[in-house]
Amino acid sequence: MPSFTIGLSNLQQTGPILEIQIAIPRDLFNVLKQNNQPISNPIKAIALIDTGATSSVVNPDIIRALGISPTGRIKISTPSDTDVDCNQFKLAFVFPNNVIIESSDVIEAPLKGQPIQCLLGRDILRHAVFIYNGYMQQITYSV
Repeated sequence: MPSFTIGLSNLQQTGPILEIQIAIPRDLFNVLKQNNQPISNPIKAIALIDTGATSSVVNPDIIRALGISPTGRIKISTPSDTDVDCNQFKLAFVFPNNVIIESSDVIEAPLKGQPIQCLLGRDILRHAVFIYNGYMQQITYSV
């Protein structure tokens, strides 16, 4: 099982953050390639692993940079609002160990006032073992 461990100088304050790449999913990549259409490069993003989030959330700037269309819509609740209407996308997440996990229910929503561009929710965590080691100031993610 591929894994990685990241040491964070102040894990309690910053939370379990890591740099990932966000890309178009494999099936869309293949269709674009077959039709000789432009394919956007993966986008680097700072992500926060959020065990409280049902689905992963990506900032609209990332979606615009990838140039993809939504696959659906969903209403979500945030800490400050309810019934927020959002687009959904199928995306691929590339982790530091080069493992790729795709999710079909990624939500596009602004992450205002946050130093992150992505929340990794339980749709991604269900594929992995995640260890938050507060004593050692480390996170370990195994896929």
